[in-house]
Amino acid sequence: MKNNYLVIPSHNLKKKSPNVDFLFPLKGYCVGFKKEYTLEEIDKDSYVYINRLLDSEKIESLKKILPELEKQKGIVFEDLGVLELIKEEKKNISLIFYATHANCSKDTINALLDYVDSIVISPDITTEEIKEILKKAKKKVCLYTFGPIPYMYSRRTLLKNYQEKFSLERKNELELEETSTNKKFVFIENEYGTVVFDEKKLDGRIFLNEENISYHLLNLDWEEIEDLSVWIEEFEKKLPIKNTTDGFLNQKTIYRLPPRKES
Repeated sequence: MKNNYLVIPSHNLKKKSPNVDFLFPLKGYCVGFKKEYTLEEIDKDSYVYINRLLDSEKIESLKKILPELEKQKGIVFEDLGVLELIKEEKKNISLIFYATHANCSKDTINALLDYVDSIVISPDITTEEIKEILKKAKKKVCLYTFGPIPYMYSRRTLLKNYQEKFSLERKNELELEETSTNKKFVFIENEYGTVVFDEKKLDGRIFLNEENISYHLLNLDWEEIEDLSVWIEEFEKKLPIKNTTDGFLNQKTIYRLPPRKES
């Protein structure tokens, strides 16, 4: 079975390879990327990524560029306002819904698949939970298979506020270490907000060649890649990649504290 890839390209990568579609973060409509792209810079027949939570003004600006977006292969989006806008405007655009921390159950995903062409499964769940979704999803879905794990998105400019408060050098990207566990996090910020990532990248290659996956999403925004065909060939051979993690694949997310034991 051939794997199909939806690739957020590294800054120096332009040439596609077989079974690959590019996903370009749209400048002004995205947060958490080192490299964003204007409409003029986005290759035709690609996917456009919109992952910001949008206000009314930005929805109106998006409405104006929908004719250009119709010429692309589709939109990957996080804000349901994008879905409502396209429905109201009766535009024929392929839609992939990627709510980073929300698409965690087969019931949620199957309900949403009535409205979109596909969905990206959240990277916050375990191997067993993902396999259950793949088995029972009513359409083919996408899987975040490689890239930095996003932990938090704030619409506040956390780095700017912190740096101004303490008269520090202004940086839009910063690695910080949590002192209790010595765990490192990467903060990436633009004028629309801040995203906090694990400093390691998720390696989900155990799902290569699984059934019912339309695309494996590869976020190569942090990578330096000259030849994508070579990189994917090595990726599929499961050659070692530095600084990776299995994320939550073998560790359930703690979402509720257990009852307190009586002493």
